[in-house]
Amino acid sequence: MALNNKKEKEKRFKASYIVWSIASAIFLLLVFLILLAGRAPQPEMIVEKVDGKVLTDSEIMLQFDWPVARQIDIEITPEVYGQIRYEDNVINEHLVKTIVFTPELTWRTGVTYQVKVSNVESALPSYKEPAEYVLVFTTEDMPDVELVSPDPADLIRVNQEWTISLDKINENLSEFDFQFTPEIEATASLSNDKRKYFIEPKGLLSQGQEYELNIFRKKIRYHFGTQEIAFQDEPESVWHGAWQVREAPGIESFSPQGNTVSLDEDISIVFSENVDLTSFKENVAIEPALEGQWITEDYKTVTFTPDGYSQDTQYTVSLKSGLSTYEGGYLEEDSVHTFKTIGPVKLLRSFPASGNQGVSVNSSVKIVFDQPVNRESAQGGFSISPQTAGSFTWDDDQTIIFHPSESLGFNAEYIAAVAKGITSQTGFDSEQAITIPFITELSVTNLAVPFHRQEHNLSCEIATLVMALIFRGINVSEATIIEAIGVDPTPKQDGVWGNPHIAFVGDIDGKQPSTGYGVYWQPIATAGQSYRESEWFTGWTITQLTNEIKNGNPVIVWGTAGSGTRIDWKTSDGGNVVAVNGEHTRIVTGFIGSADNPSKIITLDP
Repeated sequence: MALNNKKEKEKRFKASYIVWSIASAIFLLLVFLILLAGRAPQPEMIVEKVDGKVLTDSEIMLQFDWPVARQIDIEITPEVYGQIRYEDNVINEHLVKTIVFTPELTWRTGVTYQVKVSNVESALPSYKEPAEYVLVFTTEDMPDVELVSPDPADLIRVNQEWTISLDKINENLSEFDFQFTPEIEATASLSNDKRKYFIEPKGLLSQGQEYELNIFRKKIRYHFGTQEIAFQDEPESVWHGAWQVREAPGIESFSPQGNTVSLDEDISIVFSENVDLTSFKENVAIEPALEGQWITEDYKTVTFTPDGYSQDTQYTVSLKSGLSTYEGGYLEEDSVHTFKTIGPVKLLRSFPASGNQGVSVNSSVKIVFDQPVNRESAQGGFSISPQTAGSFTWDDDQTIIFHPSESLGFNAEYIAAVAKGITSQTGFDSEQAITIPFITELSVTNLAVPFHRQEHNLSCEIATLVMALIFRGINVSEATIIEAIGVDPTPKQDGVWGNPHIAFVGDIDGKQPSTGYGVYWQPIATAGQSYRESEWFTGWTITQLTNEIKNGNPVIVWGTAGSGTRIDWKTSDGGNVVAVNGEHTRIVTGFIGSADNPSKIITLDP
């Protein structure tokens, strides 16, 4: 009997020990959770970087070490418009730990941004004041020209190609323009690794000719996630160099050169040895053919005086190998020289170029003619539509720059034009008008509506109204709005359910379309009227929507976040409810572009 009592005591002791151990563990866990909940969650900023700089097409991810309360404020300086979404939910859309910001446009290059994250609280009850964090990042710089091959000190071939090496990958950061003088027709392609440009002339270069290369670079920003240009700045010169094309052995020089040769200029070839004139005439050819005579006084310099050139025409002078000299030497290889005669004044290039989009509203208009022109004539022939006041400057007698007195308009279609008849200084007046249509950058209209994350699975309509009211200075909770709207108690059965035109239908923490649905515009508008003026509308046009944004009024819109398939039902009084699977609301806060033709609508999705 005593033995049995001892065993019973041991059992009771073990049971008490286990209960005490479990209670202690629970107590320690609660203490740990209270300590964690008592401090504000701390964010870590996660972005895509290269060499310590953030990529311009990177989203910003704020990852907290503890679930964060929904009433969080994010402010980015310089100001950036974009969308916020929540990820990494611990429990089915609740207790979120990650916030992702997606900008509307790619980030600016070489800019330091400050991200202020304020009103940060634990998602669990806390005794601490909300925390504020300031995070900083710098975006990647634009690529620079690192190396140009061949070296400008080298003589180049008539079939020369160029390689332009950059100091970094050009992943939608800049647009490079390669301009040769005299102008040559060439293609420029970017390598697969986006670190090099290859320039390939479409024809042979002229022997003995000097070619200059100017490389220009433009800042480019895109609509995020697309290849659609949203902004481009005026080009800046980032590199300049010149090369001499190697002459054939035995030839010292050839003239004329270039693309604006005067119609009364002779052709002159200087040899290193006295040339046999008879052999020369047998081995020289001019295309297109010209009437005239080859003459020489010292047998080293041979000159051709044409009876007349044609204007705006390219001529090719070819010397065949085998051409002999008096000393018994001969030309070892063919020699080819080209030049072009001057013609009517034409456009060489411009900025903006014809058809450019996203042109900065602070841009000037630069027009480069192919030859020197009379300045007064060009200024008198210039116009821009819509009419814009401004002034002129000149880089040289070929380059006119129009400086608008005020910034150009956003979302605007402009046409810069130069009338025909512009007077040339050395050639012929222009015979055709120049027109350069371009479109300026899109404006961004956005209301400073604070973001509010919905607190229930299906409370998106209530959350958007909370955002609109906070924007109007009214701090109101979802619970207050839900109480004002009410819940339709009609159970879902045999195709009959509640009426969302009157109250919330189903369980606000349920799932669509089985246990919960939502509420329509009439009850939301009525609830809003308790605090500020609000109205509901259907059948609106985009312009009506954007005009309300211009007037400073955010707009709650009903749409879908699912399949959008029809799931209509009847109400208890026999009425019909038009419903869709995935019914969801967002609040429209802004738009990009003009009000009558926006390129994008900006929303906050709770």
